[in-house]
Amino acid sequence: MKPLLRFPDLLAIAAGGALGSLLRSWIALGYEGRFPVPTLMGNLLGAAALAVLYARQHRIRLQGRYLYMVGFCGSFTTVSAFSLELMQLLRSGSLVSGLAYLFSSIGGALLLVLVLVSRLEVPEPGREADR
Repeated sequence: MKPLLRFPDLLAIAAGGALGSLLRSWIALGYEGRFPVPTLMGNLLGAAALAVLYARQHRIRLQGRYLYMVGFCGSFTTVSAFSLELMQLLRSGSLVSGLAYLFSSIGGALLLVLVLVSRLEVPEPGREADR
């Protein structure tokens, strides 16, 4: 059986993952507040970036999609940090902050994806839109 990903594809994913991880770490440098703003911003920016890339994916070569969509956005956004920070807010008795973080993260990311994809998605050349 032929492997689904070739070595250059794996390198593209790894390079994108390294860049996304570094940017995510840079965003959080020096932040000491209680509300997890760096994770929220990373997740919202990552959702917006992924929406733009998804809407235009037919214009991006396959390795570019691996680099940006899988590698970069996959490492830049994270549900694990979101889950840990939400648990910490709730355990510390910050129910209002915890709920605000929960709904602003999920609702904000979903809203960004819906708006950006609907505004930027262009059908592949020669194909009609599925709307």
